[in-house]
This record gives sequence, structure tokens and C-alpha cells, in this order.
Amino acid sequence: MAGEPLVAVEHVDHHFGTGALRKQILFDVSLEVQPGEIVILTGPSGSGKTTLLTLIGGLRSPQAGSLLVLGQELRGASGSTLVAVRRQVGYIFQQHNLLDALTASENVQMSLRGAGLAKRDARARAREMLGSVGLGAHAGRHPDRLSGGEKQRVAIARALAARPRIVLADEPTASLDKKSGRGVVDRLHDLAKQGGAAVLLVTHDNRILDIADRIIHLEEGRISGFADAVLASTQHLLGMLAKSGRAEEVARQVADMTAPRFATFLDQVTAEAQQLLQVMTVGTDEAFEIMLEQVLEACTLKVGRLVDADRASLLLADETRGELWSKVAQADGGRPLEIRIPIGTGIAGHVLQTGRAMNIPDAYESPLFNADVDRATGYRTRSILCVPILDRGRRPFAVMTLLNKCGGEPFDARDEQSLAEFAASIGVILETWNETSKTRRARTPAGAAAR
Repeated sequence: MAGEPLVAVEHVDHHFGTGALRKQILFDVSLEVQPGEIVILTGPSGSGKTTLLTLIGGLRSPQAGSLLVLGQELRGASGSTLVAVRRQVGYIFQQHNLLDALTASENVQMSLRGAGLAKRDARARAREMLGSVGLGAHAGRHPDRLSGGEKQRVAIARALAARPRIVLADEPTASLDKKSGRGVVDRLHDLAKQGGAAVLLVTHDNRILDIADRIIHLEEGRISGFADAVLASTQHLLGMLAKSGRAEEVARQVADMTAPRFATFLDQVTAEAQQLLQVMTVGTDEAFEIMLEQVLEACTLKVGRLVDADRASLLLADETRGELWSKVAQADGGRPLEIRIPIGTGIAGHVLQTGRAMNIPDAYESPLFNADVDRATGYRTRSILCVPILDRGRRPFAVMTLLNKCGGEPFDARDEQSLAEFAASIGVILETWNETSKTRRARTPAGAAAR
């Protein structure tokens, strides 16, 4: 990104204690955050992430190196300089630090002091921000009448209300469920991309890594190679599956999972896939490609079973050949069937082109249904549920399809919602597999490929 960074850290060291009790936390840390950029800090507990955040926020004084925030050098800065910087920074920390004597709205309004807003406008801004985090109806409640997640959302609304130029967030989604956490990161995304703020976010929450423009990994106080960390994490997660090296074993382990365990597993694999997309060079060997393909097949079959469908499939757009192609997972666990159809035809092609789901109770009543597939496979399609899968650019690049609700009933709205949620997660794995496959093929010499 062009322009002057809002945060510029150069060769910063930091320690706590003195003498024999001295413990160095940060070692020669350098990084920049540009306007409109979202940077995520990852790393194990105790690696120095929170310390770095408090230094950038002017809550601690840098001991060595240079730390420019909003063009101001914070090392050795005067109290007035630090106050001026802090007023333009939004802080979201794990401790809510709400004032119990004030309502949620009044807590948010506290951050607007010095912003030049009239009381009426400050109240309106507080209502707006609480509404944006789903707490519009709780504006008059005091903190003791709010849950831990609700308190966290009030703290987030307070941090963002003054529309700061920099947001420093330490585990902002730690006490939030998946839906609330996604809503919060969407607000941070809007503030960065529409308002030009710089966002530096510390998290262990792999569900939100997709928001990042960059991911920086801290290990024992040093910025380390993120690719190495991703590779180790991914190998650890998929180790139980890789031991067998057989698609049948992957399918069995996933098939035996309870629905909650499968949802957790899918979240984990999706998060690791998102990280792999950040550093695709680590995912270009054949072993990763094969393992991801096995996970995709197993998860597709599992989704079909959970939604009670006879067949489930992922259809991926092959722009080069002008086709949608798929390995269809069968309900009986038999070998997946490979099919190919012209990319612009049929129900799947329509969903891909429009980006809108279709729920069709009787396939043969739809003018979009391509009966040639049934004739080619010998299968009799009754009901169809098809949802689009979006890539990182929010463009449809695949679809997920369920055929024939078991029991003869059509798919309902609950089935459609479940499939859309599963497809969003599986889509990340699919995109990773697709990019891994393309990258490996591009790097494989023609002679080697022939062998």
C-alpha cells in the first residue's frame, strides 16, 4: 500500500523487571501498518503480542528502537503527545473496563468526549454503534445486566464510536459466538476499507483470519516466518488423517464424528486452509493436495448425511475447459462419481452465474434441469438444493448440490441454511485445494507430469 504508514515500528526491544528478574519480551521487532490495512498478529501465549499492542497504543513507553504512531515518535514522548495520540486510537482489550454506574449507551458516549459532538449527537452515535454490534435494544442496560459477550460488544462499540484512525484489538472475538464474532470483524473491515483506519488485531481465533491483508507471526518475542508456523499447524491438525494415507480412512473418521464434533473439525480445517491461502508456497506438494482432496470428499459426504440427502457434490468451475466438474459423494459411501457439464447450463450453472441459491422440489418441473446427467448416470433426480460457493474475492467459483431428500420430502428452509453454512466453510478448503493443485501443476515439469 502506498503512502505514509500510520504505525511504523523499527528495531523495538522491550523487557520487564531489572537485574536478575529482567525478562526480555520483544526482540528487534519491526513492522508497518498502512492506512486501510488490517494486520493480524498471531503466535502462542507469551510471545509478546499484547505487549507490542500496548506499546503501539502509547500505554507503555518503548525502551529501545523507534515507534512512530500517526507521525509521532512515542519513545521519550511528552505526556501531551501521548494523550493526543491515544485520542485517535480505538482500544479493544480482553478486559471490558466498562463503568458499572453507566448504561451501555453512556459507556460508549464516554469515548466521544473531546470529539466535539453535542450531547444529542453523542447519544445518537452511541445508539448507532450499539445497533451495529446487535445491542440496540440494550442501550439502557447497565453492565451487571449484560453477559460477558454483550459486555465485549459494548466495549467494541465504545472503541469504534469515535471513528479512530487506528484500532488495536486484543482477542476481540474471544468471548463471542461465531455469528457475533463475524459481525465484529465486519465492522473492523468497514472501518479500515471505508474509513481508512489501520487495524492491528491480536487473535487466536482462526475463524477470522480471512479479514487480514497480512498476518504477522510472533514467536518468543521475534517476528518469525509465518509460512513455517502455518505448515507446522496444518501438519499437526491433519496428522491423524495423514497417518493412514487412505481416502477410506479419512471418510470413516469424519463419518463417525457427531454433528458438533464435525462442526468443530470443519472450523479447524477451514481456518488452516485460510492460512494456507495466505502462504500458498507451503501447500504445493502432492501430499497436501491429496490430503485436502480426501478431506473434501469426506466432508461433502458428511454434509449430505447431516442434511439427510441421498447425494452431495461439489462442482468446481473449470474456466479453461468451460465446464463444471465434480466428484459426487454417494450416500452409501461408494466410490465418488466424476461428472462434467457445460459451465453455463443446468441448475448448477445458473447458481454459479447468478450467485443465488436454488431449492427445487421437483427437478423435472424446472426448465433449467439437465436430465442428460440422469441419463448418463442412471440416477433419478427428484429434489435439488444448490448453493453458490464464493472465493476470497466474493465471486462464485463453485457450487454445492444436494440431491433427493431422504424420505421423499423436498428440502426446506432449514436445510438451505445448513447447506449454506457448511458450503461457506468447505469452500475455503476447496479454494485451497484448487490453488494448491494449480500451483503444483504449474511447477511440475512436463516430463515429470507425464511420468
